[in-house]
Amino acid sequence: MTQASTDAPVLVEFQRGGNDRIETRHRGWIAVVDSSGRLLWHVGDANQAFALRSTAKPFQLLPLLLDGLHTGGDHGASLKPADLAIMMSSHNGELMHTERVAAMLTRFQLPQSALKCGVEAPALRADRERLVRANEPASVLHCNCSGKHTNMLAVCSHQGWPLESYLDASHPLQIRIRDILTTLAGQPDTPLPQSIDGCSLPTYWLSLAALGLLFAYIAEPDAAPPVEGRGIETELTTLRAAGVQHPELIAGSGRLDTLLMQCLGGRIFAKTGAAGLYALALPAGPRVPSALGIAIKVEDGD
Repeated sequence: MTQASTDAPVLVEFQRGGNDRIETRHRGWIAVVDSSGRLLWHVGDANQAFALRSTAKPFQLLPLLLDGLHTGGDHGASLKPADLAIMMSSHNGELMHTERVAAMLTRFQLPQSALKCGVEAPALRADRERLVRANEPASVLHCNCSGKHTNMLAVCSHQGWPLESYLDASHPLQIRIRDILTTLAGQPDTPLPQSIDGCSLPTYWLSLAALGLLFAYIAEPDAAPPVEGRGIETELTTLRAAGVQHPELIAGSGRLDTLLMQCLGGRIFAKTGAAGLYALALPAGPRVPSALGIAIKVEDGD
């Protein structure tokens, strides 16, 4: 796993006024990986490492699923697929998103003040104008990561772990998430480089090929290795189904994740990262002989 270099191949050229008039170039890397870990195709060095950012959100949901908090048991809340979708979303802060996050906080008896993701204005102008007309300030609910933070607080509450320090890399939940990521990436004994995400949580660095492998497991859950001493086929199947059933909650109106999953009728699971990072899970089908994970990074973030 290597740090990103400056020799990224050109992925896209925009031309204006003829074939010899190139206005902009966007460089980057692509890795296509199957669920056995084989690198089937790549552009550039697939061992380049990048911060996972929001592509980690499906895997940050695994502790909640492994603990059964979605099933309505003694400590669960009988969550619907839409609830799980918002918990791994990078949402626009539309009303459908904020209402869903607020409902999750209520269901787990968590105060809104426990969210430490920060206040963020809604992504869409119409929603910002709606707040202005109503004389309402933006809140933590509008933050695109508020669903993920609610997920984490629910797990902490269930486990009896402190809520106030859930952002810390040394918190039991963050250690658990890190261990899940290293296990799935096939690097259980390798410390992952670590940074701080835009929402103040830890984010870890993996190679583009490793990110592709993680998403190949979403595409073919029974290929994933055991996590915490048990298989996770059911959990990966559950989170993928939640995303493809409710793509509008994974991102929102006009967003690529949402449009791809809607247009392809649930054939893929798509998740944006940040700064030009993107990941896709493609289950095997008539045109795809084996399940694939695709990871893309555009160097300039555009």
